[in-house]
Amino acid sequence: MNVVRHEDVEKDLRNLRRSSAPLESLEAWERFFSLKGVQETPGIDRFPGFSEHKIYKGRVVPLRENIGKSKGYRVVFQMIDEENYKILVFSRHGIYKSEQELINLTKERLG
Repeated sequence: MNVVRHEDVEKDLRNLRRSSAPLESLEAWERFFSLKGVQETPGIDRFPGFSEHKIYKGRVVPLRENIGKSKGYRVVFQMIDEENYKILVFSRHGIYKSEQELINLTKERLG
C-alpha cells in the first residue's frame, strides 16, 4: 500500500509545532494504516460531502501525550485506488472552528 502526503501537509505540521510529536504521530499512523488498510484501521470513517471522491477522516493517537484519540490529531485522506492513498489534511482537534472549515480546506486541496 502506498500512502503519500499532499504538499500542504508540511504547513499543517508547522501549525502543530506546539504539540509534542505531530510528525512522529503521523508517521506511526501511516505505518499502521499501511499494514491494516481502511477496513481494519480503527477510527476511520467516510467523510460525507465528497460524492465524486472517496474521502475518509481518521483519528490519530498523539504520541508522547497523555490524552486519547478524541482530543488528538485528525487526518483526512483520499482513496485514489485500492493500493494508493493521499493524505490531504493533518490537524489537531479544535484547530478548526467548524466541520465546514475542514471540508472547505479539503476541497481546496483536492482542486
